[in-house]
Amino acid sequence: MTSDYEILGVSPCATREELRAAYRALARRWHPDRFLAGPEREWAGARMAEITRAYRACLKGSRRARTDDDERLRTARRLIDDGQFVNARAVLMEVSTRRAEWNYLFGLMLLHRQEYEKALVYLSVAAHQQPENKKYARMESVARGIHESARPRFRPFR
Repeated sequence: MTSDYEILGVSPCATREELRAAYRALARRWHPDRFLAGPEREWAGARMAEITRAYRACLKGSRRARTDDDERLRTARRLIDDGQFVNARAVLMEVSTRRAEWNYLFGLMLLHRQEYEKALVYLSVAAHQQPENKKYARMESVARGIHESARPRFRPFR
């Protein structure tokens, strides 16, 4: 038996937008109104019902995954605040979607672990994903300053 994601032709980690686009493409192709009355139209109706059922199931799973991801992000934030950076990293790696908050928390965790160059990358991505978020922009600026001051300076011999 094929999975709902296979029916839609998307990966299990597809976003809601990808699910919607796949559903709409299949609906345009298999909608029964595109077929003349007869067995082809009946078959297309059954296929369309299967596509619609798969789409709804995937959307429901997408909502559940988002709720789980939100809980994991809150847990990771608490772990970072408590100084448990290894555990925070493990929790962050379980999150399925790399949204701005994920990049921010991952960068923050790396910053605390003194991995400045990597932290700057993730914090820059978070600030780019949500340019209106002042917290992300401020932390990117802090990381950039720390990264610049931590880089060794080249002094030529005289």
